[in-house]
Amino acid sequence: MILSIIGGFIPGLVWSILYILLNKKYFLNHWKRILLLFLLGGIGSYFCYRLEMHYGSYFKKVKDSNYFEILFYAIFGVAIFEEGYKWFLTVLSNFFNKNNNGKNIFCDALFVSIGFSTLENILFYAIPYGFVSGIIRIYSAFLSHISCGLLMGYFLLRGSRNNRFRKGLFWCLGLVIPILNHAMYNSFLYGGMYQEYFIYYYIITVIIVLVFSYYFYKERI
Repeated sequence: MILSIIGGFIPGLVWSILYILLNKKYFLNHWKRILLLFLLGGIGSYFCYRLEMHYGSYFKKVKDSNYFEILFYAIFGVAIFEEGYKWFLTVLSNFFNKNNNGKNIFCDALFVSIGFSTLENILFYAIPYGFVSGIIRIYSAFLSHISCGLLMGYFLLRGSRNNRFRKGLFWCLGLVIPILNHAMYNSFLYGGMYQEYFIYYYIITVIIVLVFSYYFYKERI
């Protein structure tokens, strides 16, 4: 059990260290805030899992669905809960941040996402399936969650730098784009005849992570 928990935690630790190194100043000045958002993000993974288990039963089975039905399920049965929670927590934390300078929200969105994927990995993959199952998701599910966190942070950051109308537009995009990105990733990951196309969207996910990680570095505080 302990070894499995360690295996589930390691990917989150590795990705956290990477982004801390890319923005050491912010982490050193706000480590308590980052840790809190990481933990709250993790807690959200359990509640989202319960919602997905409940509402997932209303959708057709994946094996009996065409691609658009699978995508519909991926959006409204999974991604809307997970990315919606991350977005809500990030935006809420922004309102309570007295030292907000705009750039903080990018870091907040990213670490909420890493925290979410870390506890998800421990509870639903590493503990049931073992140490190795927890470790190997470092380059699969974690990559997807991080791409969503980076996209969310980018659009929320753009919104924080604009007037009321454009701010609302970018903040909506900060929710909608990660939901669609998450759903597209999942739609090809699920079993069936469309799974063979997963590698193509995986490559897109890698590109998103590389491009927006560079932007994250350039916008470091």
